[in-house]
Formats: sequence, C-alpha cells, structure tokens
Amino acid sequence: MSDFFFSSSSYPTSATINMDTLHKQSFAVTELATRSVTLFPTKAQIIRDIKDISLKPGLNEITVVGITPTADEHSIKVEGSGSAIITDIVVELLPNRDIFQEVYPESDSDHDSSSESEEEDEEKVNEELENVRSQIVNLNDELARAKEITTSAERRLAIIDNYGDSLALKKEEVNIGSGVETYRTEREKIFRDHMEAHLRERDLVKQMTKIKIEERRLQRLEDKEQAKIEKQKAKAERAKAKIREKERRRKAEREKEKARIKKERENFWPRRCYTVRITLDAASFTPSSSRRSSIASIADVKLHSDKEESPVDGYTCDLSLSYVTSSAFWNPTYDLALNTQTNTAILCFDAQLTNMTSETWTNSRVVLSTSEASFSGLQDDAPTLVPWLVKLGGRGHGSDIDGAIRSREERAQKETWVTTQNAMNQQKPRANLFGLSESSADFVKPALAGGLKRYASRKFKIPNPDLEHSLYQGLHQVGQVRNHTMQQIQPTSIDQGQMMQLRQLQIAQQIRAQQAQQAQQAQGIQVYSQAQAQTQAQREMAEVCQESYSPGSRELRASVVPLASVSMAHRKAPQDEDEGASSDSDDGAPTVLEANPELSFQESCVGEEGLTTNYELPNLKTLKPSSTASKQRVARISFSNVLFSRTAVPKYKPAVYLKARIRNTSKLTLLKGSTGLTLDGTFLGRSTLPRCSAGDAFKISLGIDPGIKVIYPKPDVRRSTTGVFTKGENSVYTRYITLANTRAAAGKAVDITVLDQIPVSEDEKLRVDVGYPRGLLTGSAVPTGMPGKDGVDNKDWGRAVAQLKKGGEVSFEVSLNAGRSVKLVLEYELVSPNGEKVVEC
Repeated sequence: MSDFFFSSSSYPTSATINMDTLHKQSFAVTELATRSVTLFPTKAQIIRDIKDISLKPGLNEITVVGITPTADEHSIKVEGSGSAIITDIVVELLPNRDIFQEVYPESDSDHDSSSESEEEDEEKVNEELENVRSQIVNLNDELARAKEITTSAERRLAIIDNYGDSLALKKEEVNIGSGVETYRTEREKIFRDHMEAHLRERDLVKQMTKIKIEERRLQRLEDKEQAKIEKQKAKAERAKAKIREKERRRKAEREKEKARIKKERENFWPRRCYTVRITLDAASFTPSSSRRSSIASIADVKLHSDKEESPVDGYTCDLSLSYVTSSAFWNPTYDLALNTQTNTAILCFDAQLTNMTSETWTNSRVVLSTSEASFSGLQDDAPTLVPWLVKLGGRGHGSDIDGAIRSREERAQKETWVTTQNAMNQQKPRANLFGLSESSADFVKPALAGGLKRYASRKFKIPNPDLEHSLYQGLHQVGQVRNHTMQQIQPTSIDQGQMMQLRQLQIAQQIRAQQAQQAQQAQGIQVYSQAQAQTQAQREMAEVCQESYSPGSRELRASVVPLASVSMAHRKAPQDEDEGASSDSDDGAPTVLEANPELSFQESCVGEEGLTTNYELPNLKTLKPSSTASKQRVARISFSNVLFSRTAVPKYKPAVYLKARIRNTSKLTLLKGSTGLTLDGTFLGRSTLPRCSAGDAFKISLGIDPGIKVIYPKPDVRRSTTGVFTKGENSVYTRYITLANTRAAAGKAVDITVLDQIPVSEDEKLRVDVGYPRGLLTGSAVPTGMPGKDGVDNKDWGRAVAQLKKGGEVSFEVSLNAGRSVKLVLEYELVSPNGEKVVEC
C-alpha cells in the first residue's frame, strides 16, 4: 500500500484525461464519516474519511459534493492510502443540486388526531307526563262519544216531538192512547240515554280538569329539568369550545414551530456548495522510474508483500478530505463560585461550540484549540525599517503633525496593516450563500451575539487609535453606523470594496462599544441584596434581545449585545494600581483538577503543543448547524487561598467594594471570557474573566460589600486670622470617616483599605499642613483610629494605620473586628494670605 496526499493549493496547470476510460464515482459530504473537528477561536478544521473506494483500472474520478460554502477553498487538502496515484484535483463552487422539499419533506402527521365525537345526547322521555297526556287523549275520545250520545238523544227527542205533533193532524181516526203511550215510552228511553250521556260528559269534564292540572304540574317539572339539562349542555359546550380553542392554539404553535424549524433549516441551506473532483490513476503497476511525469504523485507505489493483485481485479483506496471553515468556532465561558468563609473558589470551565456551516458533523472527535494562527496571508515578510529623516520646518510651517512622534512611513505601514488584516479576515456574505431564494435574509440569533463579538474582536484588530478615531468620528453607536450607511448607499450600487469597508466599519465600531461596556463591568457588580433583581433584569434583557434581530438584513451582523451584567451606573469601583499583578504572598496548596462532579459532567483531556493548548472532549460528539451555541464542560478547577480585599473611597461613594484575587496554580490557561459569579451561594451576575496563564493571578470585582457600613459627613471647618505684621488666614478642615462591621456573628476581622486625600498646593503662598493623624509624612505609616461608638465593648475595635502617598492621597489600612466600628480622622490646615481665596487648578 502507498500513502499519498494532494493539496488544492498546488493544482496542476493541465491534465490530459481520456474521457472514454474515466470511471466516475460521486459521494455526498453528508455520507462521509467525520474523523475529527478541531475548533479554533475563529474557525474550525474538519477531516472527513472516504473508506474502501473501489477503483477500476485506468483513470477514476472521485467527486465529493456538498462541502459548506463557508470553507476556505485554498485550505482543502486530500490525503490517502492505496494502490493509486492522484493526478488532478479541481475545486469548484457550484449551485446546490439538492431539493429542499425532498431533503426536508412536509410532515402529514399533523392532522387533528383528537377529533371530537359530537354525538348528541338522546332526549330522555318523561313517562309520567306521557301517561297523563295519553289519559287526556282517551278522555277527549270519551268526551266526544258522550257528546255524540247526547246529540243523538236530542235529535231523537225532536223526532218524537214531531211524531206527537203529527197525531193531531191526522184526519182519520187514531188511537190516542196507544200513540201517547208509544210517545211516552220512546221519550223515556231517549231521555234516559240523554241523561246517561250528560252525566258521563260531566264526569269526563271533571276528570279532564284534574288531568289538565296534573299535566301542567308535570310540564313545569319537565321545563325545570329541561332548563337544567340545557344549562349542562351549554356548560359542556363551553368546555368543548375551550378544548377546541386549546387544540387550535396548539396547532398554531405547532405550525409556528414548523415554520421556525423550516426557517432555521433555510438559513443553513446552501445555495452553493464546494465540489471537489479527484482524479486517480489506478493503472497497472509500473516502476516508479517510468512515471516521473506524474506531478501529483508524492509516494511511490508499493506492492503487497503477501498477495499480488491482478490489474483486472480492480483496486481500493482510502481518502481523507480536510478543509477549514470560518463559520464554526468556540469561545470559553465560566462559572465562578467563591466562598468567603473558607477562602476557596470553584471554577467551571465550559466551551460554547458554534456551527454555522451547512454541514452536520456526526459522531466525530471534537478538539478545542487555543491557537489563533492565521491560515492566510503567510506570504508577507517582516517589514524593513526605512530611515526616519527629520528637519526643522520653521515657525511658519503650517503642518500640525509632529514629525518626531510618528514617521510618515509608520503611518502608511499601519494603515496598510489594518486594511490587509481586515481584507484577509473578510468573510463571504451569508445572504449570498444560504437560503432558498435570492431574497432570503441572513439569520444570526442574538443569543449568539456574545460569541460573535469575541469572534470579531479576535479577527478585526485596529492597532492605530488615530486611524480608528478618524474613521469613526461622530458615529458613536452601531445603530447609527448602520442607519447612516444604509441611507447613503443603496445595496445595488455598492461594489465589493465598499461593502468590505462598510462591514469593517460596523465590526470595529462594535468592538469599541464592547470595550466601553466591559470597562464599566470591570468596575464591580451589584450588591448581594440586589442579586435577585439583577437576575430578573438580565432575563428581561435577554427576552428583548431575542426579539431584536431583523430577518430582512442581508449582511452578517455581529450585533453588540451587552453581556448579562448588572447596572453599575451609580457605583464604580476604584482601579487598583497593581491590577492583575502577581504576588508571592498568596502561594498556597497547589490547585488540582477535581474528579467528576456530582452530576454526570465529563471533563476534557488537556494537551499542550508548543504555544497551543488543546482540549479533547470526551466521547464522540455530533455538531449540527444551529444559530444557538451548545455548551460542553472542559474542566472543573478548585482554587484555595483566595484573597478577598475591600476598598472604600468614601469621598466619592460611601461604600466598600469587594474584590477577589485568585492564583491560577493549575496547568490550564484561562482564556478571556464571560463568567457567572456566585458568592457564598448568592448569584451576583455576570462579569468578564481576564486571560490568566498557569501560575499567574487575576483579580475580579465582586461589587459592594453590604456588611460594611460607611458614614462620611461634611467636613468641620474652623477659621482664624494669625500674624502681627503680615496678616494671614488659617482654615482647619476635619474629616471623619466611620466604618461599621455589621457581621457580628462572623467572628473574624476584615481588612479594609480606605482612601482619602488632602489638597496639594501649587502656589508657594498657599501652605497645606496635616494636623491629624499626627506625624503623618510622605511614605511613613502612623497608627490612627478611635472607637466609632462609646462604650467598653467597642474599645477593642481593631487597628488602623495611615500613610501619606504622592499626590496628597491618604491611605488607611484598617483591620476591623466583627460587630465593631471605627472612626478615622483626617485633619489638615490651609494657610493663605489674607483676602485670598483657595480655588482648584
């Protein structure tokens, strides 16, 4: 077997290929295994493997399609092993031939599975009411029959009456007796039928009246029952309506989620992809001396020692494809928990992994590297100093530039350096590379803005402050820059150079805004009692930031989103003179990497190669393209002998600021990054952890210590006139500073540095003398202090010394016992000529 490699930076100028015998194979990058992903602070290197490629005798063309368009085409390199020789490599940026709807088909499983059965309840029959109504019907029938009998009887009586009248009218001789008897008999039978029918009718009317009353009673009960049933039906209908509305909202949310996922996929759907065509010569074995013309061949072909293959049987080879992309990177994030009781700290070192390419790296080895080496621009040589020639320009020389500060060549070289660095690090606009249509906008979620800020701060460096000031004078906010440029320049008229300058302008202005904000954050964090309010404010800020991105933008925006920090507008900690300096006095027990914490966090393996530190994450990881960074645990470090210092400048702010000094005795280099701060179990907020190498120390502000109360009243002033021959005015000013340690239960003293000052005279006629503490001279320390309260218990308050420094600064080093208070006195006298006023220079 033979090893070979080929880099796209050394393409052959020509290659003669017989297309009739060219055997082609195509591989999608999604089908290739990912061997490793090495993430750098600004980019990433990916290595993919193509195993067991079957080659046929002759020329074979292996095509790899679908490489992310954010890759650096000049970094694409091919290596491999097998019985073949690489003769040609071609890298092209071609349109994406995949169809979005086929790769991500619409789901048909969202039909309403909870179709409600709207079966109407069968109406219940009131049998008692129905019986009553049936009786009413029967009574009506009986009443009609009785009425019919009555009517029949009345008609028969009428007939009988007519019969009696007809007897008198007959002319022939009639038997009156028999006729009357017949009349009487018949009328009696008819009357009897009539009377029975009448009685029957009257009885039926009485029964009908009673049954009607019963019907009305039952109807009222039925109406009440029906009303109750209707009320229950209405209630059930309202419940069903709520269920339908809830299902409708759920369906709407599912649709919104589907739209979000689709939008997310569109934002990482490449319009164009890199295609790599590799031509391999798998011809019959030939001595290496006869193939000297193969310029792509690096290693000679070696035969198998145990088995010789026949040329007709075909060959196999393995290829590895490596390339660099600038749309994947990592940045550190920390969580620092400090304990003032044990003077210890625990630092959780995490890594935020970002993949904004079009590729998914499945089951790959992930390595985090601290290297920030540039992969381009290596052709530049170290500059050569040009002689700096100066002369006197005369009094009337009109130039304002001091020729003794910067030479003309220096200014030109720095301008060239800035332009070259920004042009070298310029990325292709994502709007031209991703999306389904030309109008698809770029998508950068504000949750990723913190990583992009660090990414931009590393990639765009402006070493010349004068040049930076001249470029951005008058534009103090990123929004002003964007609005100003977009109003003045139409996108259709911007050429590539103008677009590059515009993007550089935005990035650099964001860096300035970030630095200004971090300078405020470094001054301190809010007091402990306000921690919960701070956390709520941070959440509200994050919610506002999540709605702040505009999907209509066509440019990659690294929006300046403030770090989740507390407001320090009204509290600013004094800068320490020896900020970040190392001291040998806090060397304690060595800091060690702890074992796995209680939860299932696995730490990375750390390795160093020269100036680079690599962190290999445990197990294989899958990194999908996403606008949200994922977090992985790198290490968990314990620190001991943490030094807590307290500083107060009551002249400006009546508060004591707490600061921690931690020595990094581990073997890890802590990179600059955002950190969450927890003090004695209380979350304070987020701040910035400075870069700290192994063995160095760093300081971090912890805000205001609420356990120390500071009282700084107005000064007492006493004025007098002295002198016999020369009149003068003496003014004695007395300052009182009261400190109270309210932590009576803590049981240990706290050390506080209190800073105050006396005025410094710039006039020989004005003299400033220190009256108290007595004997206070520049450079010497004298004891001072008195109990802050009356009483025997407060006499043992501690100790304090005062020292006068340059510039009139007076430093009080106080050791204050728990539950005690101390009063510091600073008295100075100003002696000035009579009638003269003291003014500030």
